[in-house]
Amino acid sequence: MQNSCNSISIVIATYNGSHYLREQLDSIAAQGLQPFEIIIQDDCSSDETVSIIQEYLSHLPIKLEINPQNIGYIHNFELALSKASGEFIALCDQDDIWETNKLEQLHSHIGDNSLIYSNSLLIDSSGKSLNKTLSEKLRNRFISTHTPLSFVYDNCVSAHALMFRQSLLPQLFPFPQHLYFDAWIAANAASVDGVKYLDDPLVKYRQHATNTLSQTAKVKSSLFKKIASKAEKKSLEQLNSIKMISDLLQITTLQNSERNILKHIKKEHAAFKTSWFNFTFFSLLLKYRNILFAITGHNSLILSFKKAIGLKLYRFFPFL
Repeated sequence: MQNSCNSISIVIATYNGSHYLREQLDSIAAQGLQPFEIIIQDDCSSDETVSIIQEYLSHLPIKLEINPQNIGYIHNFELALSKASGEFIALCDQDDIWETNKLEQLHSHIGDNSLIYSNSLLIDSSGKSLNKTLSEKLRNRFISTHTPLSFVYDNCVSAHALMFRQSLLPQLFPFPQHLYFDAWIAANAASVDGVKYLDDPLVKYRQHATNTLSQTAKVKSSLFKKIASKAEKKSLEQLNSIKMISDLLQITTLQNSERNILKHIKKEHAAFKTSWFNFTFFSLLLKYRNILFAITGHNSLILSFKKAIGLKLYRFFPFL
């Protein structure tokens, strides 16, 4: 038996999603706990997406708006999200399938936390189970946390699997430039009243096949070129870390201690190009390793050591 909930908004950003959209909307219609509104923002689809959505207007509480021009996935999701008015907000992809108890489970277990998320079961493009969860694919720890520092080097919260409180919205906009928006939402939620993990696959998360016919042959290169390429890649990783930490520093509810740690980490990343091995950075990472590497499944001691290696040493030992 279905129950309606006057406090849940579902937000969907669509674009040329006609191939799988009916399955997703059918799974929302089958929810044991029904939302009071479904915000759908379409980004100028050129296929049958809009007409499919219109088929559901009579039996789902859909509020459909179509952009006058294409604005891209991230801005479209941001726009759709800004219109949600429910006390709780669940984000939704256009090509997944929700278990019938998804909304009910997330709503009943969120407690006092700002955000709750679940695991997901992977399916192929035809909807067949791949017999693997998202956490198993990523080889990450899916955690509950009360600090945004957990999201400095990794993320375990996917947009399609989360629900968060509407009271979090004002501090989310605008989305940052470098950090993925689901990690941004999770980090903000962690800094307010925490993120909770529900260890239950509540979404069938579709994995699309890739075209391998256009693969090109590998180009052979000298050892020196390989070393230079790896060094360049390592430098880019450091730069990306600096940019994402800069995004995290924009969180308005950061504690002073968290802000100071982030500033310190950012400073040490910036020293990568001029150092052989950064012992200060190594000590810092070791001190906070249980928080900074809470998500990753890799050894925190080894990760701390690798991140502290400077470009000068990396050029001699690129395998590190």
